[in-house]
Amino acid sequence: MLFGIVYMPRNPSEAGDKRSLQLFTSWQPPIEFKGHWALATGGGIAVAEADSAEAMIEAIAPWGAYFDFRVEPATPVENAVPIFMKTNAWRDSVA
Repeated sequence: MLFGIVYMPRNPSEAGDKRSLQLFTSWQPPIEFKGHWALATGGGIAVAEADSAEAMIEAIAPWGAYFDFRVEPATPVENAVPIFMKTNAWRDSVA
């Protein structure tokens, strides 16, 4: 399953920045990153594939002291459009 991940610094500090970078360079992620980008203002954006919610929890748990996360399941838009159309049809059918 694909996930979109956005993370921002929780309590930015020079010491926290140094420690999180040190940890990151030694980290072996339990998920597969399809893309991972750093933001100039801190934090980053990633697209990752995980086999389970538990794998995603394991991936972000080490960073909870340093970053706030938003993690969303994601699918290619061509897969989502028919679902949205079905949802709209159902809404239209309810009086």
